[in-house]
Amino acid sequence: MANLLRRLNPTRAFNGLWRHGDFVRLWSSLTITHFGGQITFLALPLTGALLLDATPLEMGVLTALEALPFALFGLFAGVLVDRMPKLPIIVWSDIARALALLAVPLCAWLGVLSMGVLYAVGFLVGLGTVCGWPAYQVFMTERVGRGNLVEANAKIGVSDSAAQLVGPGIAGALIQWLTAPFAILLDALSFLLSAWILRGIRS
Repeated sequence: MANLLRRLNPTRAFNGLWRHGDFVRLWSSLTITHFGGQITFLALPLTGALLLDATPLEMGVLTALEALPFALFGLFAGVLVDRMPKLPIIVWSDIARALALLAVPLCAWLGVLSMGVLYAVGFLVGLGTVCGWPAYQVFMTERVGRGNLVEANAKIGVSDSAAQLVGPGIAGALIQWLTAPFAILLDALSFLLSAWILRGIRS
């Protein structure tokens, strides 16, 4: 009976990994970038279609280039993660994606935005994800331990589901308010904020 009461203890939701500083930082950084990613997911193709009058072929190329890094560098990224410190890979992947995304509002402001810019941004953001995500998964396991991995994945899954559920609506409102190229600026800032949060973790 005592074991059952401990399992049903409502305070458990506020204990566990929520008291683990490194997990909270990792969870916060990933949640922020998941919500930010919903903006780019909508805004990047909308920029091509509405602002640059992209043809269906050009839109197809953009989609393909976003996915290409996973096919080209997926295995290499796994080897890289095994041989190098994980935290710097995560942080620099965030910074690299932020810089790539910043090119869209900057080029739009300068009046030089083109499909070539969107192609490069889509490819570089995909490349950053290919490098950063495996490192994140391994680093999370190292920090929380395999015994806490189920709880960690459950908490991350909830925030990811929330981002997918409400993120598109928020992203759509921001795109309508700021226009698609400048809404992408917020996603760039989310990656910079993520990198700043992760700096509090000792590698």
